[in-house]
Order: sequence, then structure tokens, then C-alpha cells
Amino acid sequence: MKKLSAIILSLVIAFSVTACFSGNNEESKPVESKIAETETTESVNIKENMDSVLEHKKFEGIVYLTKDNSVIYQSATGKDEKGNDLKVDSIMYIGSISKQFCSAAILMLRDQGKLSLDNTLDTYYPEYTAGKNITLKNLLSMRSGIPDMVVKTPEAALQVEDVSSDKTEEENVAAIKEWIFKQPLVSEPDTTFEYCNANYFLLSNIVEQVSGENYYDFISKNIFEPLNMTNSGFINDVKNNSEWGLTYDTFVVGEDAIGLTKGAGDMVSNAEDMDKWMTALSSGKIISNESYLEMTTDYSPEISHKYGYGMAGYYNGGWGHSGFIGNYTSFDYINDGYHLFIADNTGYMDIENLPTDLLANVITSPAN
Repeated sequence: MKKLSAIILSLVIAFSVTACFSGNNEESKPVESKIAETETTESVNIKENMDSVLEHKKFEGIVYLTKDNSVIYQSATGKDEKGNDLKVDSIMYIGSISKQFCSAAILMLRDQGKLSLDNTLDTYYPEYTAGKNITLKNLLSMRSGIPDMVVKTPEAALQVEDVSSDKTEEENVAAIKEWIFKQPLVSEPDTTFEYCNANYFLLSNIVEQVSGENYYDFISKNIFEPLNMTNSGFINDVKNNSEWGLTYDTFVVGEDAIGLTKGAGDMVSNAEDMDKWMTALSSGKIISNESYLEMTTDYSPEISHKYGYGMAGYYNGGWGHSGFIGNYTSFDYINDGYHLFIADNTGYMDIENLPTDLLANVITSPAN
């Protein structure tokens, strides 16, 4: 079985990005940016400033900014994979933003009294010797010491040989778990931050054990359906929804293997659905306000950036996450009623700095 190449480039957030993609811009036609409110002087200034930033940064993709549920800026430029003009409501891969949903699922089950974040992994995996010292909180905060399934070199290869797009979800998940449980830890649990997709892979599996449902079904029933997120789904849904304009063509071989990105980078969505998600997540509609505060608390003060539970600290006190998968990059951001969603399919590698430039003239004081 061939090893899967370079998958780390598609799941990591910018803390570990080391390569970039190039996009074909020759046939891209800009779509005029819009402001959905009456054009006050302030709204015109926002439009002009954000248009200028996107032009200067040579960004092609989707930008969607709301404040207290009102759209104050939206823009779409470029093409989808089928050659059609991107629209603000185009569905995109969102990569590691998916971790927010997995984190929320765990906290939802905790709020229901079905698990504790202090539970250790041997509760769920008795065969995992190191698991007796690793808690769910350690997984959520990237402080478990578990190695990722991928080595981080230009010649990177997935270490789990028996994972394939030709195999079933059960076979792939079993192979990844077997590999994880055989590896020595890279650090002692809760001693340092190590960004690792394996943490969220295991968390998604724990959601299944505790809920008794497939992870994809759990997210659909408990998040997508209540929030009317009708334009959201999972990587394995793409092949049955050609109207989405998505393919697996920019993925490395086997990256679409069902189960591989579960909990860590497995979702697709669009701007409006992501705004619904950010609104619900930050207002106590999906998890409690106390749980959201836990998600947006920094657990690794020893490093230069903040990281909570599937959420990282960004510009002016806001929280969100970036995503990279195939040629797709994405970013979401929550700050005191402001919600920003960005997505592109050209491999735009400055995705984590773009929000700062876009918001510099919009959010001028730190969140409370």
C-alpha cells in the first residue's frame, strides 16, 4: 500500500505551514463587493478599505463580515473548480476550522453530564498504555504529547500505511488508532503545546463512543439541523453533490480517504452557514456560555500564540481558526458581535494575516 504523501500540508493551521500553492488567476472575474446596509459614510469607508486590502493582498476568494447578524461587507472573486464564478454563497472546504465543531461536540456531551474533560484516554481505549496520563482536556488544548500521523518534511508521508480511499471508514479509523497507540509520546502530557491532528481524530471517535452515533450523524443532528446549516457537510459528501463545484483534484493521493480527517479537517460549508455557526457558538445556543469561555481560554502561556479548545487567539482579542486542505485555505473569527469568514481555493498562504489587515479600520478596540 502506498504511503499518503504530504497530508500534513492540508490539515495544519499556520503554526506549522511550510509550503505554499499557486493559483491560476488569468480567467478569474471579480465579483463586485457589496454592503448589505444603507450606504452610510462609515459603510462606504469599510467597503473602500476592505476592497483596497484585498486588491493589495492579491486575494481571490470569499470574504464575509457581519456585525450583530447584519452583513456589513461581502465579496467574492475567482472561480470554483468547475470553472464557474465563485459566489458569496459558494461551498468551500474549511479544513481545520472543523476542529471547532469537534470541540463543541465534546463540550456538548460534557454539559449533558455524559463525560468529564478530566477523563483519561484509558477510559475509552484500555489498550492504550500511555492513555492513563492523557485527559480529554489535553487533547482539546493540543497538550497531549501524542505524535501526529504525519512527519513534517517536504517528503512527508503518512505513517499509517494501511489507510486508503479504497477502504471503508471502519478500516481506516482502526488503522490510524492502531498506529497512534504504538507510538511513543513526543512530550509528557500537559507540559507543552504540540499542534496535532491526531488529538481531534481521537476526540471525534470519543464522541461516537459516548453518543452511540457516527460522528458525522452527531454533528448533523446536533449542529447543522438545529442551526439550519443546509449548505454544510463533510468531505465524503462531495462526490454525491456535484452542484457544490468541489472536487478532490487538489488533494494529495488518498486525502479523501473516509475517516482520515474526521474531527480535524473534514467539513465543507459556506459563508452564511459559517455566520450561523459563529453566532450560535458564541451566544450559548450550541454550548453553554461557560463552555464557550473555556473554548476561548489560553491553555499554553509558554508559547507566543494563544490556543484554547479548537480556537486560537487572533487580532484585537478575537478568536477563531484557520484551515488548510488541498488548495483550499479558510479562516473564521469571532469578536464582540463581529464575525468574519474567509475562504479561497488558490492556496492563499497569508490567510492568518489577512484578517488583521481587513479589520484594522473596523475593530479598533480590544474585545471585553
